[in-house]
Amino acid sequence: MTILAALLLAAAPVAATHCTAPAPLAEPWTSWTQSGRAKAGVQAHGAPALILGKPVTATLTPAAHVQFAVPPGKGAKDGHGGLFTLSLKQAARVGIALDGPAWVDVITGTQAIASVEHGHGPACSGIRKIVWFDLPAGRHLVQIAGSKAADVRVMAADALANQPVG
Repeated sequence: MTILAALLLAAAPVAATHCTAPAPLAEPWTSWTQSGRAKAGVQAHGAPALILGKPVTATLTPAAHVQFAVPPGKGAKDGHGGLFTLSLKQAARVGIALDGPAWVDVITGTQAIASVEHGHGPACSGIRKIVWFDLPAGRHLVQIAGSKAADVRVMAADALANQPVG
């Protein structure tokens, strides 16, 4: 997907859908509806951990007060933002899902990792956006920026979680 196409997809309005019940979710998103709360960090040191497959509703801070490790792709001083750590034992394709509009970056060391895919969750699932990254083993920093809401539901998931081997 070209950068222009990704930007157009992100900017496209999401059609309103009348939902009578939440959509069933396939792996790796089956735990999306579980509950958990966290206060996103304002600096890398001490930022709370995202655990693969464990969603949290995160309380964000006005973005101007967040010490981003690298300037966010969008929303650096707009809206709300926050930081989380994400540790991987092995390399993986990881999706970061959000329930609202915001910018997501993943930082490894001092470099922003380019996303490999963007999309939306199923209609009526509560997942507005999923951004996928191919990440090496190790510790990463997840930056959220540009959220108009002070709270955002966020979940990191391994693309191969609970998938059949073979």
